[in-house]
Amino acid sequence: MTFTRRFLLSMLIGAVPLILGLFEPGFLGLTLLWNGILLILTLTDYLLLRLAPLPEIDRTLEPRLSLNGQASVRLYLRNPAKTAWNVTVLEEPPETIAHDFVQTNLKLEPGARQYIEYQITPKKQGDFLFGDVWVKLHGRLGLIDRQLSISVPQEVKVYPSLVEMARFTLMAQRGRLQQAGIRSARLVGAGREFESLRDYQPDDEYRRIDWKASARRGKLTSRQYEVERSQNLILALDVGRTMLAEVDGKAKVDYAINAALLLAYVATLTDDNVGLLLFSDTVQAWIPPAKGRGQVYRIMDALYNAQASRAEPDYRGAFGYLQSRWRRRSLMVCFTDLWDPDSSRQTIAEMTALQPRHLVACVTLMDTNALHAARKPIVDAGDVFHQAAALQVLEDRNRARAALSQRGVLVVDSPAEKLSAALVNRYLEVKERMLL
Repeated sequence: MTFTRRFLLSMLIGAVPLILGLFEPGFLGLTLLWNGILLILTLTDYLLLRLAPLPEIDRTLEPRLSLNGQASVRLYLRNPAKTAWNVTVLEEPPETIAHDFVQTNLKLEPGARQYIEYQITPKKQGDFLFGDVWVKLHGRLGLIDRQLSISVPQEVKVYPSLVEMARFTLMAQRGRLQQAGIRSARLVGAGREFESLRDYQPDDEYRRIDWKASARRGKLTSRQYEVERSQNLILALDVGRTMLAEVDGKAKVDYAINAALLLAYVATLTDDNVGLLLFSDTVQAWIPPAKGRGQVYRIMDALYNAQASRAEPDYRGAFGYLQSRWRRRSLMVCFTDLWDPDSSRQTIAEMTALQPRHLVACVTLMDTNALHAARKPIVDAGDVFHQAAALQVLEDRNRARAALSQRGVLVVDSPAEKLSAALVNRYLEVKERMLL
């Protein structure tokens, strides 16, 4: 319970005859009468608040939300009392969920039901809990307020953004994949089954040119073939300390998850089997390769709450676990980070050991922070030091990537904002060149 401004003002008014009573004793009786009446009214207001039925509150929102996607939340309030109540409502969503809720004042009529609606935008994926709703009941006489929290627990799951998948589908339908950084020509591979003819493009291989069709049409024409189908793709995602660093305020693991989900979705379009291996110092999830849109959602369920930790990733244990459960030749796409050949020695060795049974691709995020530092103009001696350190970091990463490439491992190293497109392009190139 808290006293209101009206109560404090009444107390000040009661102090006036008290002060006057110091000079004229007749005012002391008026002071006692005023304060006595105020005490009775305050107790009455308190008892009415204490004995009144509490408002009933329900919350409605989707149990599954999309990262950075806007959603609506409604708070429904019902007054079970026989008299009206003036209430103030305050809702505090989880810290990682942006919202536009503001403290709201309502008058609840007897038996009436009203709602408050506001918008939320999740900024981090995972499991989150909406908890108590704070309510302030204003006394009928305006002297006392009762503030309390009403438990309305509700769990929500925030999934990685599906915007990239929807955008890919829309661009593919409209033939505008180039705008997403993906060559639409690569959606048709260089398999064994002829599909169609199309105009020659500058980076087409000469063996794809159909010379008879070119002579007949008077311009160079290339053959297109159906992509190889029912191949196996395994997404191996390292969620150890190497993925804990941030790029532009976002954890590397979040970029990797978004790219992995888009790749899984694209693979289902070519009728490939897709699986998942999630690990750090232990294997956290294993989903055997399978086809279909449902498999993408199973992978999403396994990844939405994945968080990088400070644990040292155990590649030997993870890949040993994989070998004991899956022996068919697959494209192994490993999401990790490389620092230098020495600290990445075990990672390089274990990826190399997967060959020749599997075709291995290592996916890393280019360190844009180091790139910016390396390109920053030099103004003082401190800039010289930072630039030298950044150049050393980039050189070490280049040597680590070169070590992988020399051992036959495919490497995809891209800035964060272009990672998904670069990864899909490399996957489609593998299909196109029949590397698997």
